[in-house]
Amino acid sequence: GVQERVNLSAPLLPKEDPIFTYLSRRLGRSIEEIGHRIYDGLMKNSSSWVLYNMASFYWRIKNEPYQVVECAMRALHFSSRQNKDIALVNLANILHRAHFSADAAIVVHAALDYSDFFTSYYTLGNIYAMLGEYNHSVLCYDHALQAKPGFEQAVKRKHAVLCQQKLEQKLEAQHRSLQRTLNELKEYQKQHDHYLRQQDVLDKYKLIQEEQILRNIIHETQMAKEAQLVRLSCRHGGELADSSSSATAAPSLTNLWALCRLQFGEDSSTSRMTSVNLDLHANQSGHSQSSQPSPVARSVVSVWSIEPDRDKQHILWPQRSECMKSFPRIPDPEELPTYFLPPENRGFRQVLILRRDHDNTVGHGETQTPDCSSITDARNNESLNILVKELESNLDLKFKLPDDQARQVLQSRINNQTMTQARMGAFLDRAMRKPEDPLWLVLNEAGLYWRAAGNGTFAVTCLQKAFNLAPHEYQDIPLVNLANLLIHYGLHLDAS
Repeated sequence: GVQERVNLSAPLLPKEDPIFTYLSRRLGRSIEEIGHRIYDGLMKNSSSWVLYNMASFYWRIKNEPYQVVECAMRALHFSSRQNKDIALVNLANILHRAHFSADAAIVVHAALDYSDFFTSYYTLGNIYAMLGEYNHSVLCYDHALQAKPGFEQAVKRKHAVLCQQKLEQKLEAQHRSLQRTLNELKEYQKQHDHYLRQQDVLDKYKLIQEEQILRNIIHETQMAKEAQLVRLSCRHGGELADSSSSATAAPSLTNLWALCRLQFGEDSSTSRMTSVNLDLHANQSGHSQSSQPSPVARSVVSVWSIEPDRDKQHILWPQRSECMKSFPRIPDPEELPTYFLPPENRGFRQVLILRRDHDNTVGHGETQTPDCSSITDARNNESLNILVKELESNLDLKFKLPDDQARQVLQSRINNQTMTQARMGAFLDRAMRKPEDPLWLVLNEAGLYWRAAGNGTFAVTCLQKAFNLAPHEYQDIPLVNLANLLIHYGLHLDAS
């Protein structure tokens, strides 16, 4: 669903949706005013996950699913761990409304890993109801009611799901009953067709017998007439036929009469055989007619003289020519933008030594640099230690690769564009030896310093120490900064 976000479509939100009330109460009465205020806020603070979530609400009102997904993804990126469920539930709602309910269920399950807020269970119950998983849906509504007793919407949805489940069960039972009746009707139709076929065979047999009897009667009548003519000729006109002709005619008539008696008279077995042979011949002719090949099924496409277009595809990505025109080459890893996660985003004040750049305790001639390897820490993450050991043997980190963006961030945090890099290092070295703030915060700043200087090995050491000394709920700060360092060196797999 997220990959198909360009093609997403969703129905308009009803006016009674809580999003309208939520945004109107906080940002203004009109949609345009709300949008302008959110835009102004993002111009001032482009890393606010709250503003990105509100922006996604705004685009949901405007019915722009693509923009909703984009804002929700950015909100998820900038959210802290305990707040990621908000962006995930918001993303799940738009996927659900765009008929990607299975993807939405996966996203809500991910949100439940961060927080078991009742809204997540309520949303998951709605998704399962749409997927037809009524038992799971009722279970989710029960969890939502446990978290918030008396939640009216959950109670109504639960009752509706139970009613729908019972209705579908009744309809399925009725469908099975109708299917049995239909099968019985098909069996009756089959037997009726068999009876009609047998009746046709019997009628044909009767017709053959009647025709045979009629032929026998005609033949016997003709033979009797010929015999009578012969007798009359012999009695009244001896010269009518000479002896030779009489001798020839008499055997002929005798043989003919004997043959007629043999076929139509006393020899009934022969008569029956003839009937049977005729019947067999009729059956064989019927069989030959039924064994003719049936018409060959032909494709609808060939019937209408339309050839399927096998080359037609739904283009989901830009053409290669467009990519080559807009981006002639893939940028090098060191040219890709990096990011620094400041601790101030999590409620910490800025490190004191970086806010007192006019401190006279550090002389202008000092050249000390922050040495993080001298800091004692405890290894509390074995997987990170294994990764750091692998990075120590990586030759890419040993090359000096300054990060201009990190340098700009460092200058902006010191608030003094004229301070040299060596003096910044001296300040950080003093702050590490005599910290006035939590030491892990100073180590995090030292990692930024070495990123700007281009010393990847020293930066990894500082960020590892910062991670080991940071409280568990803030360990994501040095991890995010370490990932950006690895991205700058092109180690994307390790960064992920």
